[in-house]
Amino acid sequence: MPRIVNHDHRRAELASAIWSLIREQGLSGVTLRNLSERSGWSSGAIRHYLPNRQAILNFGAEHLNERVEHRLRSLPQTRDHRQNLLHFLENLLPLDDETRLWMEVWVAYVGEAVSDQGYADTQGMLYTNLNAVITQILEDFARAGWQLQYSPEQSATQLHALLDGLSVHVLMGRVPPEQAKQALQHMVDHLLSPP
Repeated sequence: MPRIVNHDHRRAELASAIWSLIREQGLSGVTLRNLSERSGWSSGAIRHYLPNRQAILNFGAEHLNERVEHRLRSLPQTRDHRQNLLHFLENLLPLDDETRLWMEVWVAYVGEAVSDQGYADTQGMLYTNLNAVITQILEDFARAGWQLQYSPEQSATQLHALLDGLSVHVLMGRVPPEQAKQALQHMVDHLLSPP
């Protein structure tokens, strides 16, 4: 009887191996040989899914985007919309093992994106999608009668910039997690006034 292969599981395994290499060695450490050794897959099996190094790195970034989106969509919602927003934003900070992994990998891609438009485009997809979601949330607040200090687009940019900065500082151990959460709370309170 032929073996049944769970392709989604195999793809998740491969993505985890890519992220592990990125965390330890940066993007330059992601080679076909290293990935084969780390994942236990043959180079031929990897090439079946990902034909070259660029495809491997793009796959790592795309799978990261999918994982982040899945987690954010899975967050429970309450009747307290402000608390829902804070919970959403806090889940984008490196405050647990999973979000720390995401941020470490994301920072590696961002570092390369400064000089490589391909990485800038890949990471730009995550930025654009996340910024659009934050903007939509703030538009929903405005429709519900909340007063926004600035337009939803401007407020989303401010929140997003704060998230990025806090994430880097938490990763570096310069800002404790509780202080990062308080900074988000202060910004949300500054940007939003209840009806």
